[in-house]
Amino acid sequence: MKITKNNFFYGILAFLLVVNILVFFDINQFYIRAVLSFVFLMIVPGYLIMLILKIRKVKFWESLVYTIGLSVAFIMFAGLIVNWTLPFLNITDKPLALIPILISFDIFLLAMGYLAYKRNTTLKTIQFHFPKLDTTNQIFFIIPIIFPVLSILGALILNNHGPNILTMIMLGGIAVYVFCVVLFRKKLNEDVIYPWALWLMGLSLLLSFSLRSWYISGWDNFLESYIFGITKNMSYWSFSNYLSSYNACLSLNIFPTSISFLLNLNGDFIFKIIFQLIFSLLPLIIFIFYKKYSSFSGFLCSLVFIVPIGFAFMTTLLRQEIAFLFFGLMILVLFCKDINKNTKCILFTIFGFSMIVSHYSTSYIAIAIFLGTYILTLIYRAYEHRKVKKGRLHSKDKTEFHLTGILIILLLIFGFLWYNQVTPISEDLVNTFHESFFNFNNFMNQDLKEGGGSFFDQLNPFYKNNDLSDTLNKYVSEMSDKYNQSESYSSDKVIYNVKFIKSPIIPAKIDHNLILKVVFLDRFLIILVKLFIILGFFVIILNKNISIEEKGLFLITISLLIIMVTLPILSINYNLGRFYQQILIILSFLVVQGVLLFSKASQKYIFISFSIFLVLLLLFSSGFIYQIIGGQNANLQLNNFGHTYDQTYSHTGELFSSLWFKNNYNNKIPVYADRYSERRLFSFALYTESRENVLPLSIERDSYVYLGYTNKIDFIALKRYQGRDLQYNYPTQFLNDNKNKIYANGGSEIFK
Repeated sequence: MKITKNNFFYGILAFLLVVNILVFFDINQFYIRAVLSFVFLMIVPGYLIMLILKIRKVKFWESLVYTIGLSVAFIMFAGLIVNWTLPFLNITDKPLALIPILISFDIFLLAMGYLAYKRNTTLKTIQFHFPKLDTTNQIFFIIPIIFPVLSILGALILNNHGPNILTMIMLGGIAVYVFCVVLFRKKLNEDVIYPWALWLMGLSLLLSFSLRSWYISGWDNFLESYIFGITKNMSYWSFSNYLSSYNACLSLNIFPTSISFLLNLNGDFIFKIIFQLIFSLLPLIIFIFYKKYSSFSGFLCSLVFIVPIGFAFMTTLLRQEIAFLFFGLMILVLFCKDINKNTKCILFTIFGFSMIVSHYSTSYIAIAIFLGTYILTLIYRAYEHRKVKKGRLHSKDKTEFHLTGILIILLLIFGFLWYNQVTPISEDLVNTFHESFFNFNNFMNQDLKEGGGSFFDQLNPFYKNNDLSDTLNKYVSEMSDKYNQSESYSSDKVIYNVKFIKSPIIPAKIDHNLILKVVFLDRFLIILVKLFIILGFFVIILNKNISIEEKGLFLITISLLIIMVTLPILSINYNLGRFYQQILIILSFLVVQGVLLFSKASQKYIFISFSIFLVLLLLFSSGFIYQIIGGQNANLQLNNFGHTYDQTYSHTGELFSSLWFKNNYNNKIPVYADRYSERRLFSFALYTESRENVLPLSIERDSYVYLGYTNKIDFIALKRYQGRDLQYNYPTQFLNDNKNKIYANGGSEIFK
């Protein structure tokens, strides 16, 4: 299909007019305002930037991820300009409100449209190609559409306390589909089926986790939702609104606030669905980047990234989802061959700056990777320069590198300005490294051995799985020494013995010894992933078809992995699971190469064997297999009980109790709530001053005590101490004997 340039730009102008009418008059029947505004915001700004930069040679999927990445960057930075400019000009003190942001975005987009039109004078028509698919490809195209439907319905049924059958079908269906793709790979249209299937499978896994609970749920996203709530209520962002590293992330304040006003959607919908639609593009980016070696290798690399449970857990780390997307785009554009060097540098800088304002830790790691890679290329350039001087290499044959000193300097300068001047949070990074090197000689200390606690603890050589009862006793002892006896109930004869409580597990459905063998297989698969990474590294080092710069990228990434698991404080202060998921964007290729090392010996069966390996990883990590055999911890995607459910799931009773508390509490009186009930107060009541230590010896006499669903129904308190998740018996009887119950709704209580 061909569209003339004039018709194309007239179409964009008409689309802009329609969106303005829908937004201004709030026409939202059947969510038409939300859907069309979202499509417009995700496509038009980014595509106009692509046209301004004259990027027209890249293929559809690559153009799509660049377009959406640039659109997200536009919303953040255009919103930031509006946020700073309008108050400075005394136009309004609420620059992020609907009318100011709508008018400002219109002005930006009209200017960009005009510039794009003038920059493409030689462009006569814009062509869109729709591939023709045979029957086999049509079947493989249609089937993945079912997965998100099953994922959404499965989560909603579970939220209504129904069975997990639809989610189980979804997970099993993805496993069967992946295996069939491998079997029929030679008959499939690799440019259509692979990226389409990867996007929908990834989205399905994300939604099966993000849609659990009717409200915001998870870990970090309670505080992330709080940051969004502050910005939206004020319609203005300033770091002084809430002095926290979270508030340094435009992905949590300006971006969702702009989206919320323009789409007329609440934060829960944006975080649970909009963010997941955007983040689900990252598997596509991985596929596009590695398909240059072979499309099937790209497909496998992307699967390696999405099958670990850490991928689904990213739905609880909203700022990192956006930052990971930009990190992937930086790698993709850096090695793109269809974009000229100057344009490539511009895109790399845009994505790099966007990553920096999206999340700090992701940026620290990314900058370290790019800086280390650049230093290695400098060493290799010096080596080639010596060869040229000695006449062993012609100057025209010198290696061409993509990373330049200017790009690295720009990232470092902007990172310094953003984290040190605009949002002064860089002190946290300095303190972390100071602690890490200061404690390196003490790494055998017992406290450090007890650190970790993430689902990738097996990566940490200093992690020791000690008895959690001992850790709980140490915590209680520390609290006993810390708190003033006269202000708490500890001076009274309070009868309360702290006991560690184990999380409920799925009832065993087969013989216990057989369950142990299945668990051993699960752990063996994880060990194999590590082995494949090591083997893959040696494969790519010896592979002459892989550039020196990419080899340096892999080497630096593995070196960072070693550093993270070697420095004890680093591996405690920054969750290894999050770090691993980020570097898996790069290391997934090593896993695939490690497996393909055996293809020369048994090429006929290696792909089938690897597909079975990936399918088993998915079924284990998602909890599918344990749901069938029992005997292990319950997964949130499939159950309404278990440790992860207690930590992350938000209940209606907690919402109402938080709102009541917000309207009735005395802000001069301290509030006690355990770690995860406290986070619900963050999100629902916009309250951040509660204390986590819910023990009689630490609770002050004149204070509130807030009980969430798990505290009230299961009589369990949740605490994170020295990187470990602790569960102990909630002091309910103590509260009943010594305090007054001032609020109760059956699912939550408040004492005073």
